[in-house]
Amino acid sequence: MTLRRLAAWFWGMAAILAMLLTIVDLQALDTGWYDDWYRHSDLAERLDVPEESLEEAMSMMLEYVRGDRSTMDGSLAGIGEVYNAREKAHMKDVRHLYEQAMAAKYTAWTIVGLGVVIAGWKKAWKTLALGYLQAGLCWLFLLAFLGLWAATGFTDFWTHFHELFFNNDLWLLDPATDFMIRICPESLFFDLVIRIVLEITAVAVTGGVVSWLVLRSGRR
Repeated sequence: MTLRRLAAWFWGMAAILAMLLTIVDLQALDTGWYDDWYRHSDLAERLDVPEESLEEAMSMMLEYVRGDRSTMDGSLAGIGEVYNAREKAHMKDVRHLYEQAMAAKYTAWTIVGLGVVIAGWKKAWKTLALGYLQAGLCWLFLLAFLGLWAATGFTDFWTHFHELFFNNDLWLLDPATDFMIRICPESLFFDLVIRIVLEITAVAVTGGVVSWLVLRSGRR
């Protein structure tokens, strides 16, 4: 593989990573999606708390992760003080992970932009398209593996995810004492992860189709 093709493959990897992290950002912090999930699952009724309080509790968490609020302190009707010290400490770790992911996202998009500029300057669209397709195959195998793992053994998948990205056990919450785990059941994260995998697959495949058309065209 020439240096030029290696650079194009690296660009393709960065492009799909940028799209993945953008989708994670949009979907994982979409308050409306959680509200709809709560309504369809009747979780508020099962927890015996007002639906508005349940939705506001999730909003507090998402706003904290986004950096729109400085703390997770607060009490709500039917719940009282929403989050305890352990939950707040874990969400501090989650917020730090989110900040790192967003830094990686902006870096990846910068690489994508530079690659497009250079390809336009060098008239190397086919090289870029081939690099995307080659990178896409790598991502396809990875996403297929992760999607199959999540679909067939989500508890194991979710446990390994936390062990990989967190260096403590604060994520191990107790439903008897920690409200967060009660409003974030495993089934919620299962639906979210599958949604993200399906969306990035659709977007990446669309990019693959465009790349294939570029290769089939008469352009360099």
